[in-house]
Amino acid sequence: MLEERTQPPSKRRRQLARQHGQVAHSPELTAAAGWLAAILLIGSFGETLALGFHQLVGASLDAAAVLSADPADVVARVRGAFFLLVWPLGLILLAFGAGAVAAHQVQVRGLWAPRLVVPDPARLWTTRRGAGLTSRAERSLWSTVKAIVIIAATVWTIGSSWSDLLQLGGMETPALAQAAGRIVLHLARVLAVVLLVLGLADYALRWRRFEQLLRTTPSEHRADQRVMEGDPASRAQRRRLAKAWRSDSPEILAGASLVLIGARGLSLVLTGGPPPRRVTIRTVARGSAGLRLRRSAESNQIYLLDAPKLAQRLASRPASGSPLAADLLAELAAAWPRT
Repeated sequence: MLEERTQPPSKRRRQLARQHGQVAHSPELTAAAGWLAAILLIGSFGETLALGFHQLVGASLDAAAVLSADPADVVARVRGAFFLLVWPLGLILLAFGAGAVAAHQVQVRGLWAPRLVVPDPARLWTTRRGAGLTSRAERSLWSTVKAIVIIAATVWTIGSSWSDLLQLGGMETPALAQAAGRIVLHLARVLAVVLLVLGLADYALRWRRFEQLLRTTPSEHRADQRVMEGDPASRAQRRRLAKAWRSDSPEILAGASLVLIGARGLSLVLTGGPPPRRVTIRTVARGSAGLRLRRSAESNQIYLLDAPKLAQRLASRPASGSPLAADLLAELAAAWPRT
């Protein structure tokens, strides 16, 4: 009988998913954040853009009307108007990119996967499991809902500005450009807010689906725990040793032949020996736990060897219980107490 995926996503499953670049993210939310950042910057540079367009068009008309004008002067005027137009447009594009990348990084929590940022045209006609919704029908329904919301917001915005649109016909060119710019900017702001709301809803749907895909069966959950936390017997031994440290129990010193002490409470319990016989590190403790270990060793009449440098070198070993290297064993043999 197949087990159902009733367990929440394990830490190991999340790590494996991130290693393969699989995280919950919404391209719609990424694009909406970039669009909103660009619109906010357009509000600051709108007059500069309008002035640049006006000068560019005016310079072109002047150049066409005045055939006897100095070509160098015409080129200079057109170039000046062009650069007046280009630099705010460049800043707006930069704001769009920065907003999109920032929103993407917030969604994926720092994962750098450029392929998730670049638009994928295949999303328009294929269904990939784990991308968000579960079936083609659900994806089509959600796309329809988004299209209806965007169209409704556009119609409402144009309807609310209809009286302003009717007045454009009687305006002179400068006033016409300003009024039209305000109407277009208002529409862009409304669409930016609508796209942001839809992006947040899309991200919530994709996150829910992604969490469902990462759920595990009880047996898979136990296997992931064993991989992440180690063997249950080893965990029980570590808990027992930690309890012994807190209670100053002599159990932690069972079989100890020497306690090597160093700076800032560093204490190592050694078993076996003396060299050249096998010596292993049973326990390493630091700080207050190491000081309690020293007091327990003194009460149990276990010799304390003060060798800070040697203790630090031995404590840097990756795992206790393994035999010492030949150079460390020779250094320890020189310092081992003679009895």
